[in-house]
Amino acid sequence: MKHLLTLGILFCVPFMYAQSNQDFIPHMDAFVNGSEVSTLDPLDTGFVDICLGDAIVFVATPDFYNSLESSGTGYSQNVNTNIDFAWTIGDDTYPNNDTVFYVASAANGFSVNLIVTDQFGESAEITSKIRVGIPPDFSGVYVLQDSICEGSSTQIMGGANGEGTSFTIPGGSFGSSQYIEELTYLPDGSGAQYEAPITIEGFSSSGTITSAQDLIQVCVTMEHSYSGDLEIWLECPNGTTVALVNSYGGGNGALPGGNSGGGTFLGDPINDSGGGGPGEGWEYCFSSVLNDIGPMTQNWGNTIPAPNFGNGNSSVSPNNIYEPEISFANFIGCPFNGEWTVFIQDNLGIDDGYVFGWGIDFNESTSGISGYQNTIDSAWWSPNATIINNIGDSSIIVAPQSGQDSYTFNVLDNFGCSYDTTITIASNAISVSMDLGPVEGCVPIIVAFDYSASIGDSFYLDFGDGTYYNGSIPQNISHFYSDAIDASAILYVNNGDCSDTAYVAINTTSPSTGYISDSATCGEVYDWNGDFIYDSGSYTQTFEGANGCDSIVVLDFTFIDDGFDLSFTSNQQLFTAPPFAVQFTNTTPNLENYNFTWDFGDGTTTQSNNLNVFHEYTSNGSFSVVLYATDLIGSCSDNLIETDYIFTTGQSSISENEMVQYQIHPNPTSDLITIQSENPMNNKFRIFDQQGRQVRNGRLKEKNTQLSMGKLSRGTYTIYIEGHVKPTVVIKN
Repeated sequence: MKHLLTLGILFCVPFMYAQSNQDFIPHMDAFVNGSEVSTLDPLDTGFVDICLGDAIVFVATPDFYNSLESSGTGYSQNVNTNIDFAWTIGDDTYPNNDTVFYVASAANGFSVNLIVTDQFGESAEITSKIRVGIPPDFSGVYVLQDSICEGSSTQIMGGANGEGTSFTIPGGSFGSSQYIEELTYLPDGSGAQYEAPITIEGFSSSGTITSAQDLIQVCVTMEHSYSGDLEIWLECPNGTTVALVNSYGGGNGALPGGNSGGGTFLGDPINDSGGGGPGEGWEYCFSSVLNDIGPMTQNWGNTIPAPNFGNGNSSVSPNNIYEPEISFANFIGCPFNGEWTVFIQDNLGIDDGYVFGWGIDFNESTSGISGYQNTIDSAWWSPNATIINNIGDSSIIVAPQSGQDSYTFNVLDNFGCSYDTTITIASNAISVSMDLGPVEGCVPIIVAFDYSASIGDSFYLDFGDGTYYNGSIPQNISHFYSDAIDASAILYVNNGDCSDTAYVAINTTSPSTGYISDSATCGEVYDWNGDFIYDSGSYTQTFEGANGCDSIVVLDFTFIDDGFDLSFTSNQQLFTAPPFAVQFTNTTPNLENYNFTWDFGDGTTTQSNNLNVFHEYTSNGSFSVVLYATDLIGSCSDNLIETDYIFTTGQSSISENEMVQYQIHPNPTSDLITIQSENPMNNKFRIFDQQGRQVRNGRLKEKNTQLSMGKLSRGTYTIYIEGHVKPTVVIKN
């Protein structure tokens, strides 16, 4: 059995190696917008003519006539399991599938390339084309007046026989150019290189350059402040290179030879030692067929000033197409598809530059596809009842009725694509209407101007008193008249070139004014003809008079403060040590007429209208007590200050029951005072103003403590020192 297996293997191996690949015929279909009929014309390699936004489903339907499935012999060629599909539409590749979906998003021509490969590498290629209808240029369709007065007419140029004047359809082309734009710093220094590849796709996989005419031109947008150190060359996908600019002749360059351009600029550069940023890039183009001047290295005198960044220095002119150093014929044999790379090498330090982008243009015929032209099938104006005349089918006369009317011109091309352009004309209706209220009265008066029913696009209102108002919308506004007038208000309405005017007479008179004064005792509510007054001040009332002109009365009112006779007592004023509680009794007459607030002098306040108020003191010292009161309507207030009303003696920081002798000088003072004692003191001190408010505190230092009173107002201040120390009064000038 073992020998039989070995023999079987030896028998099969030669059979496998002897098997040849199986030819097949590639096909593709194109179904537009869900159609079940392929629109490729001619079949397989023809054109699909569509409109912008149309969708195409491309389906690969290769004929595997030699396959196991078709002939019963050979190997399997099954689109669902062992066939690869490489789709390229324009510059875009698509997933490996026998079906791809494409939506036309640009008005252009695109090649559709399909390479079908079976499991053993047998492949076939087929190319079809998409032609997207080019929208017309409607620049010849225009209106003589886009805004007219209502009831007038105007002429719109353009008509069904106006191709070439009213509208044109530009020719379409198949993309055969690639450009990239990216700002890149051009490396500075010996042998530093910039390189940027562009990938070309969409040509036949076997397509190659056959002549210098196949590559139309190469363009580089750049700036550099010293052309004498540069070398620029182009490399095709198979590695062949052609020099565009060979300006470095110092040796060790990438290109042999070289004709230095010295300090001549390229573009409009920032001429510094580096770091100044990009200047302005100019586009330099090179071609063996379109050039109108020889190589750049032979035309260093072909310059213009660099105006913005280059301080007017000479820069190579970008207004010519330069011949490359070596003809593009050297690219013969290079494949179209693949990476084309531009190289720029800087061979000297100091001067830097920037590349803004580059691009390459191939002859359109090299792709096997020429340009195309969609043509007019029909053209017409959409029906509109306000079209009153069609002049020779090349223009129309229209009379918009109100507001605005739109007129649409339509074109249908031979691809079945429809296009239109719309002309909108404003019909400027105008109407002037102005209602005033009131037009007679007593100043000051506010008059409402209602011209909201007017029709126009600008409104100018003369109020008749030397003031004006401009606006763009009709509205209802008010105007204040402070002086009597007898004049007309005028409304001017415009709409485009249309205008109208309205006049309304205004007559106003001045009122009379009288002045009175009165007063009331604090706490009383003053009733002035139903107006209740709670504060002193000036008050105005207006009384309707004859002929609609009111009389004005001004009241100068004062609340008289007679004092509240504030008074209070306490159950005890002198204490030996804290804490101690004090009962204060409010002995003010007529307590029910006031609101009271207590300030106990130790930083504590309370609002209470009770007869008795309790407060606990927790520290030694002398405390001034203040009773504040306001009447119930808040018109007047009063306060009672009892200075040093509560006094307590307690433990001193020097020694118990020791009376310390000290003095304060100068007294009176304008700023600094010194507290001087016989013995060193570190007692706490507090300073109170005449209202019993604490304004300063601190601790004494040794025998002499200096304090500033410069920021305090003039007046009398009491200094309390902790311990058995009597308070002292200081006067600040």
